[in-house]
Amino acid sequence: MPVAAQPRATLVLDNGAYTIKAGYATVEAPSIIPNCLARGRDRRVYIGDEFLTQCKDFSGVVFRRPFEKGHLTNWESEKAIWDRVLLNPEVGFNVNPDETGLIVTEPVLHLPACSSNMDQIVFEEYGFSTYYRCTTSALVHENETGQLFGGSGRSDTTLIVDSGYSATTIIPIVADAVYYPAVRRLNVGGKLLRNFLKETISFRHYNMMDETHIVNEIKDQSCFVTANFAKDLETCKRLPPARNPLILDYVLPRATASGFRQGHVRDVALPPDPDDQILTLGNERFSVPELMFSPSDIGIRQAGLPEAIMQAVSAVPDPDVRGLLLGNVVLVGGSTNFPGFRERMSTELQALVPDDVILRLGFPEDPITYGWQGGAQLGQQKSRLRSRQVTRKEYMEHGPNICLRKFGKKSIEAVE
Repeated sequence: MPVAAQPRATLVLDNGAYTIKAGYATVEAPSIIPNCLARGRDRRVYIGDEFLTQCKDFSGVVFRRPFEKGHLTNWESEKAIWDRVLLNPEVGFNVNPDETGLIVTEPVLHLPACSSNMDQIVFEEYGFSTYYRCTTSALVHENETGQLFGGSGRSDTTLIVDSGYSATTIIPIVADAVYYPAVRRLNVGGKLLRNFLKETISFRHYNMMDETHIVNEIKDQSCFVTANFAKDLETCKRLPPARNPLILDYVLPRATASGFRQGHVRDVALPPDPDDQILTLGNERFSVPELMFSPSDIGIRQAGLPEAIMQAVSAVPDPDVRGLLLGNVVLVGGSTNFPGFRERMSTELQALVPDDVILRLGFPEDPITYGWQGGAQLGQQKSRLRSRQVTRKEYMEHGPNICLRKFGKKSIEAVE
């Protein structure tokens, strides 16, 4: 049987709910593009990267995202964003689908109908030469994760913790395959943390309920994970702001004669600008990320992330495999970037692990693009990719069912 002709290039598209990480498999780093449509005060609709490169005023921006609760549900919006990413030379890609293979990600527990829609869009709308649909965790597993633990290569058994925009998902990979009965989802992600901070600031300081982007910037620049929540909370109660080391002043963005000035943490070594509007943050800085460890604080009836990790591991029946998983824990996603997250996670998870089990946590240098990096490695291994992908010819001959057979049917069950 003749081998189908391979595409000239492979494009890797890590299609996250908050950002798209896109790039050819041969480049060192991807482009990071907002996965959204944004409507500014000028009533213009910005698509994807246009929001960051062309929008002049980030206040009052209204967003429309293709993802809802972690599922890709709005293909009208996603298609508009993909058109700009894939076909517009301004973004850096001017893809010729006839000569290009596509590796694209989907959520771990994606609805079958949503997966089928993606298959149809890829082949019937764009006409890519070849196509491989998988989860971000599958691409994370393609990396040489052993380097995260001071070694080399990778294990075929890995526990991947992906703390993204919509939620935090814990995915055990056993013998290079997702063990779906043990997958766990914690309904705390970047979106919930941002919304909680937005409500807290609006109640205590200024009304910022319509300032989604600005509050997200405040979260990313100001928040941290505390090593001792009760102690730091008491410090904020006991000490006046002038003596409290946890207090931080954030300069809100504003329009100036020279243009729009971005928000930033105020440098205490410099005299304050009388025209600046200052937002003073205290326990908000660590109370927001604390929800990852104690979601019950706001009424979410789920265990914290360390406990959820142990629940996922405990759902694997073989005790030897459980030990391997705990020895190869890889944490990715934007919410793992908080200062102090690594130390807190290591401390709390170690306290839950049996004494005879070695716990190893791997934190990639860039947890946001680590999945894309694995996809880039896979994209350069033509022989491995060939056995997984679907060609356009196969799709036209067999229809959508070929994707179901080739990519596997996921087990969608209740996830604790």
